[in-house]
Amino acid sequence: MKKKLFAILLCGVMALGLAGCSNPVSDSKKELEDAKKELEETYKKYGWVEKETVNTILAKFNTEIMDSGLNTPASDDYMVVDNGKYWFALTDDVAFYLKPVESSGNKEKDILDMSAIYMDNDKYDETTAIKYTKLLIKANNEEITDSEIDELLKEAKEKSYSKETANNGKGISVGISNANDHYEYQVIRLYK
Repeated sequence: MKKKLFAILLCGVMALGLAGCSNPVSDSKKELEDAKKELEETYKKYGWVEKETVNTILAKFNTEIMDSGLNTPASDDYMVVDNGKYWFALTDDVAFYLKPVESSGNKEKDILDMSAIYMDNDKYDETTAIKYTKLLIKANNEEITDSEIDELLKEAKEKSYSKETANNGKGISVGISNANDHYEYQVIRLYK
């Protein structure tokens, strides 16, 4: 009798346990589908750009600088690698860096994540920072128009107080950061 009662109780517990469990494979598929849908919505909202190497964006930025008449391209002669970032002096007052997704020390292979115009607070000039940042945005996405760049920079300035970035749906986000000792005008690439 005890064995029969034990068997009945065991079967009851197992039945309740199985009834309370959902299908983990079905749940995983639904979670994956939800994640894919959310990712696609993010791409639609923010856009994306093709993956580019540090060297490619550097070359495009230098072309933009020369075409604009600034004539202060980033040169490997003035390059320093620090904390995985490739740093360049553009002028005595303006520096520029490229930060790869993962740094291997080879700018011809490293995929670019973010680039920025950098100025110390005591040398900061908004007009100069904006000139270089416009060229940097254009180097990161040549399809963005001048009026879209102006709007991105205006929005980035407004959002800088809340440490947010501006985005116009074309795969580039722009942020302005004012740390204790410097300003950064950041251009962030969004990849698929």
